[in-house]
Amino acid sequence: MRFKKKFAAIAVAFFLFIGMTAGLLLFVAVGGQGYARVNFSKSYYFVVKDCEKTTVSAVTGDIYSAGGAGYFLERDNAVAIACYFKEASAESVRKNLEEKGTETRLVVHSPENLVLRGSKSAYKQQIEGNLETVDSIAHILYDTANGLERSELSQKQAKAALDGVVSSLKGLIEANSGNLFALWNAALKEAERKGTELSGGILFAKDLRYLQTMLCDKSVSVAKYFS
Repeated sequence: MRFKKKFAAIAVAFFLFIGMTAGLLLFVAVGGQGYARVNFSKSYYFVVKDCEKTTVSAVTGDIYSAGGAGYFLERDNAVAIACYFKEASAESVRKNLEEKGTETRLVVHSPENLVLRGSKSAYKQQIEGNLETVDSIAHILYDTANGLERSELSQKQAKAALDGVVSSLKGLIEANSGNLFALWNAALKEAERKGTELSGGILFAKDLRYLQTMLCDKSVSVAKYFS
């Protein structure tokens, strides 16, 4: 029931920004000019282990083998063990790892400042809708990973959740037409491919955490995809 509610929320966000697209395209067609700041104030809390460029592969492998996401965060030159939506949760994990002798740190990221000018400003709400949908998808992956790890979900249930995630990503990509969304769609496509790959085998919590971390990382880097 929890997953059904979350997928319903994704659907609402998805159709809201699709419904706005026709009007936005008309605005662009008549030469509308403007200025708009994309508003998305979510923060993501990454528990990471620092590494050198020459040791990324080794550190990633060690973290993944130990059950962590093993996702490389280029901006931090560190490998993410996991990504959280609440600081308290992330800090608790960091302290627990520290007590076990694993040195990590907590880094916090929010979406970079994104300003749309001229005809691009018409797409403000559609971009915000994308970010809200991706955030909902990331929450589903987080919950599914936890449920799988705690044996609260079966493989069948976890795969059903993952299939829903992949379908939602495909829907976003199909709705995002035009050159403005080319780079962002490529980023979503990478996540979709990863999800499709994972669904073909036995699912592990760490795999879902990897995909969740990837999506959160792409969301906080949103400015580079639309600048």
